[in-house]
Amino acid sequence: MQVIQKHQNIDSNIKRGIALGNFDGVHIGHQKLINSLLNVCKSNNLQSCIYTFINHTMPIISNTSQLQYITNIGIKKRIFQDCGIDILVLDEFNQKLMALSPEKFVEDILVKILNCKIAIVGFDYRFGYKGRGDTILLKELGKKYGFEVIIIDAVMMNEKKVSSSHIRGYLKDGNIKSANEFLGRYFSLCSKVIHGDARGGSLLGFPTANIEVDPLQIIPKPGVYATLVKVNNEIYMGATSVGTKPTFKGTKQSVETFIIDYSGDLYNEYIEVSFVKMLRGEFKYESPQILIEQINKDIQNVKICLQNNCNVLK
Repeated sequence: MQVIQKHQNIDSNIKRGIALGNFDGVHIGHQKLINSLLNVCKSNNLQSCIYTFINHTMPIISNTSQLQYITNIGIKKRIFQDCGIDILVLDEFNQKLMALSPEKFVEDILVKILNCKIAIVGFDYRFGYKGRGDTILLKELGKKYGFEVIIIDAVMMNEKKVSSSHIRGYLKDGNIKSANEFLGRYFSLCSKVIHGDARGGSLLGFPTANIEVDPLQIIPKPGVYATLVKVNNEIYMGATSVGTKPTFKGTKQSVETFIIDYSGDLYNEYIEVSFVKMLRGEFKYESPQILIEQINKDIQNVKICLQNNCNVLK
C-alpha cells in the first residue's frame, strides 16, 4: 500500500475508486465500506484509494475541544494495508480545506487531483464547508462530473447503529465486549514503553511495561483488564491497569501492563496492548500488601479469561 501525505502528491492520471470518511476506529461499518470499495475497484479495473485525514474533522468544524480518537494512524495504516487497499491519502484537515465549498472539494480534489470514477461513502457522510455537503448533493455532483456514487447503509448490532461515538461510550464505560464487537477486533493501544515510577517491580514484585499515551487517544475506563500483548511479534497474556494508582495517591493517568511469562528490558520498544475483558474497577487499597494479594488474583483471572476465551496457552 502506498501512503501519500497531502493530496497534491498523487498521480492524477490513474483512475480510482475512492472511499471517503474519517474512519475513526475502522469499525465493522467502515469495513463494510472498504470491502465494497475493493469489490467495485476489482470489477472496474480501478485503483482502490482511501481519502481521509491525519486529524479528526469535528473539532475544526464545530470549533470545540479536540476529539479523542479511537485508532491512531499507525494502526489504521496496518488495517488498510491488511485489507488490500492500493493507496492511502492522508490530508491535514485545516481551515483552508474546510473553507472549500462542497462543489469545489469535489471538483478540485476528488475529480481533478484524485481522478475519482467511483466514490463510496457512508450514509451520514458530510463534506465541504462546515460539512454542508451530504450524500444527496454528492450524487448530484457525481452526475455533473462523471463519477458514480455508492452509499453504504448503517450496520446494526444489538439494535444499535455501529458508530465511532457508540464505541467511545463503551470504552469510557469499560464495556470492552461491546466495543470489540463494534470494532470487529480487539481495541488496542500501540505505543512506546516509557519509564514509570518503577514501583511495580521494586515494591510490588510485578514489573510492568508503562506505555506512552497520546492525550488525544481515548483509553478505557480506569480498572484492570485482561489483555493480549504483542512484543516483537510474539503474543503474551497481560494484566493491564488503567488509572491513577490511588493506593499510592497518584494523580496522573497511566496504562501499565504486567506481561505474564515475559522477562526483559522493553524501555523505548513499541508494544501493542489489546483489551479483551475488564476484570474489575480501580480501587484504593489499605496497604501495598493487600494490593499484592489482589494482583495475584488478577493474574489468575487473566489466565482463566484468556485461556477460555482466546485459546491462549501459556
